Amino acid sequence: RNKMTQKSILLTIVLLLFSVSANSAFEYLWAAEDVGFNHGHVQRISGNLVEDQNSETGYTWKNAKFTDIKETNLIPLKKGHGFDVHLLLFKLSSETEAIEVAVTHPPMELPSGKVLTTRRASILTHNRRGFPETSFTYTMDEDYELVEGEWTLTFSHQGNDLFRIAFIVMR
Repeated sequence: RNKMTQKSILLTIVLLLFSVSANSAFEYLWAAEDVGFNHGHVQRISGNLVEDQNSETGYTWKNAKFTDIKETNLIPLKKGHGFDVHLLLFKLSSETEAIEVAVTHPPMELPSGKVLTTRRASILTHNRRGFPETSFTYTMDEDYELVEGEWTLTFSHQGNDLFRIAFIVMR
């Protein structure tokens, strides 16, 4: 009984630390009930850029390492800088293996001439604490990625939005 009380208190503390309501103090984001999060500005400090035929850009980073700069939605327009979001998905089944993310940004022209404004991907979740959690990191590493403006990330599962955040990339 005492262990159950301790677990309840711990879960309450985690929910208070990571959860927000739709009326968040952060005007640039929205979270569904029982979605905890943290977010911020990151900088890639190492990794290998390798060809990837499954990527729209033709490349992907392997073994990338990042350093957290600070919790903010303001991102400098510099190569190697970007944003990171970590989600705790308290209401989803612990069996959830993946969620979807849509990244919408100002027009970006690839070297091929193709113009992108939205990219979608499935991202894996993991279950270490009895509920699914996931992270998504994006850094601007190529000249064509250096576009100023609002970058919006929308995370969803089975058609239901879970979390949305807007990062402002600026000089």
